[in-house]
Amino acid sequence: MATDVAIDIGTATTRLATGRGIVFNEPTLVAIDTSSGQVVDLGHGALDLIGRTPRHVAVFRPLAQGTTVDFDVTARLVAALFERAGVSKLSRARVVMSVPTLATPIERRALRQAAMQAGAKEVSLMEAPMAAAIGLGLPVQDPVGSAVAVLGAGASEAALISLGGIVTSGSRRVGGADVESTLATLLRLRHGVVVSPRTLEELKISMGSARLRTITQVPIVAARTVERGVIVDVAVDAGLVNEALSDVVQSTVKLIQECLADAPPDLSQDISQQGLTLVGGHAQLADFAELLSLSTGIDVRVADDPATVIIRGLELCLEEMSSLHSLLRTADR
Repeated sequence: MATDVAIDIGTATTRLATGRGIVFNEPTLVAIDTSSGQVVDLGHGALDLIGRTPRHVAVFRPLAQGTTVDFDVTARLVAALFERAGVSKLSRARVVMSVPTLATPIERRALRQAAMQAGAKEVSLMEAPMAAAIGLGLPVQDPVGSAVAVLGAGASEAALISLGGIVTSGSRRVGGADVESTLATLLRLRHGVVVSPRTLEELKISMGSARLRTITQVPIVAARTVERGVIVDVAVDAGLVNEALSDVVQSTVKLIQECLADAPPDLSQDISQQGLTLVGGHAQLADFAELLSLSTGIDVRVADDPATVIIRGLELCLEEMSSLHSLLRTADR
């Protein structure tokens, strides 16, 4: 009997679901022994190894800006995910995977081949906004317009969906990871220090605001000086975090405005009544929905548990594989 598997490989986080629900929800990281080629650990285990590995062990992030940058490492990641989920080559696994709308045919083929190499018998691709709309329970196959924005770590996408297809869409290779990268640069230039990736993420979540609102609290974080390598305490104000956010927020607002502007008149009327739903980890940025609502003139809301909406949509696809076959086929171009 075939095993059904849903995989959402994101720039920052990878999720895998089977008939038992979500069984893997961890960082998109793989630690590999470069001398033997064996996977040492993945997910949280690989994250804990960063900065602590011997020379022959390297930690890789196989995706950047929503796309595969290392096919071999991606294939090893998928194989390790299958092993973690108890899926063997004898399982004859049917796999549904999400892809960004901006993924090229070469990138889609590489992702499919990675799953096939790991042991999948059948691999179907679904574009992330469509999977998100299904996960939200929107009427994607009805003649009604539905609007979704997927705001991830490496890419931001917006799409209008009707009659089982994406009518208009837009995407840019910017996201939450760019905010953390910019914040790291600002800390190095302004304070001469380097902080850990975890600290950067915590600062973004706790202090960032899409509307550039500031808070009076100034946290003290541990950092390493660039010149001497000494551990020091640094006070980080909200203004610095919001400065790091500015470009990504403005780019995302413009992306969504352009996508809505391209909508046919009838769909525009639907969207004005139904509104827009934000999904993805970066959608949780404070004041983002409020800013977008003011910028577009429509109701904008953040989905419940926005980070897992896509994988929940892919799970539903596994349950309704036959009826949703046409939706899967459109992404396999």
